[in-house]
Amino acid sequence: MQAEIEQSDGRFKRSLVLINLGWLVVSLLTLTFSAVETFRNRPQYLHDWHGPVIFLLMLLVLGLFSRAVLLGWRRKPGARHWPPPVLFSLGYWLIMYIPITFLASIDNNFIWAYFITLGMTFSLFVPRIMIVMSTIIFFSYAWFSGFLGWPLTSDQAGNLLGNGISFLSLAIVCITIQHLISERFERSHLLQQIAQTNQELEAAHLQLAENAVQEQELAVLRERTRLAREMHDTLGHALVLVSVKLEAAQRLRERDPQRCEQELESTKEIVRNSMQELRASIANLRSPALEREPACRALSRYAREMALRTGLRVSYDLHPEIEGLPEPVEETLWKVGQEALTNIEKHARARNVLLHISRQHGQIFLRIEDDGVGMPPGLCQQGDDYQSPEGHYGLNGMLERVKNMRGQLAIHSQNTSGTGTTIEMNLPLVEAPLLTV
Repeated sequence: MQAEIEQSDGRFKRSLVLINLGWLVVSLLTLTFSAVETFRNRPQYLHDWHGPVIFLLMLLVLGLFSRAVLLGWRRKPGARHWPPPVLFSLGYWLIMYIPITFLASIDNNFIWAYFITLGMTFSLFVPRIMIVMSTIIFFSYAWFSGFLGWPLTSDQAGNLLGNGISFLSLAIVCITIQHLISERFERSHLLQQIAQTNQELEAAHLQLAENAVQEQELAVLRERTRLAREMHDTLGHALVLVSVKLEAAQRLRERDPQRCEQELESTKEIVRNSMQELRASIANLRSPALEREPACRALSRYAREMALRTGLRVSYDLHPEIEGLPEPVEETLWKVGQEALTNIEKHARARNVLLHISRQHGQIFLRIEDDGVGMPPGLCQQGDDYQSPEGHYGLNGMLERVKNMRGQLAIHSQNTSGTGTTIEMNLPLVEAPLLTV
């Protein structure tokens, strides 16, 4: 598209320059004819100061006109160069008008040179200013032609009317041409802007595609980090324990076969539990619980299953209108709640658990509270960060998920009853760009 615009502008510019060159030739012939008639009627001008002045003024007018044509040739295609600045146009017009007025004052044969200035007027000004300048040229032409006088005779009135109609007709034709040229320049400028906008859109599209690829890569890295945390917390600990128990069984094999058998049975149980946890971790890659039911129901079901396994008493405070949430909110609510309940089961040694989920002020609020042993002081809140125990990633993973949703996470050890831990999370429901870590 850009190449087609440049070719079209190039053809139009060449046509416009050819027209200006033709007008320059006409101007040269007009001045030459006027000079010849002047010197023929007044040959003494060739022998006094009139001759050199006439030639200098003619060269000045032709030089200015040639410069205008040359500038039009050098302008780049599609450049928005019309109309020129008003001060520039007015100065250029005066430099053309004043020499021609001097020529007309020297001899009336040069009054035809006013048509050169008239042509420049249509090239330099917008219609409002052009009408004023054309009126000045017409009255200057009429003055040096002798059409103005007082009292105005019928011959003068007739000549004034006839020449006025000729000027008006020429002005209408030139305004029409000027309007067409102006529209052509404007259309060319708009096409240039469209082409530039298309290029910017293509660049933005490429940038978006690159960002999408980077976002996918970051998502993969985040998921790998999450898997590393889960595997470390499950398989890593289990394998260490299995290794310790196998070494103990090896030492007890000859001294205490019965204890050795117990250690082996305990090791087998650890392996079976680890396999179950591994299957659960793999299944959680796609959060299958959220495919069947909303996050609030999935968490309440998970809490009930945990209560059956451990004997915990779980209380529920699930407010209405907490279903049908955006998918990222559902995922974060499920993952954070599941991690918190899992930590209670593993570490809290609690007897009672409260699960609260509500929707208020455009946010989803989650609170999970237990009456267990609480958290060590080193794991409490430090600004906007939490420090997981060395080799563990649960708290850090929860915080990263919440920050990615532009939410807030607060963990308080020692709740209102003086024991246990409270986890509170706020997630905004207003859509916002996800943060990338």
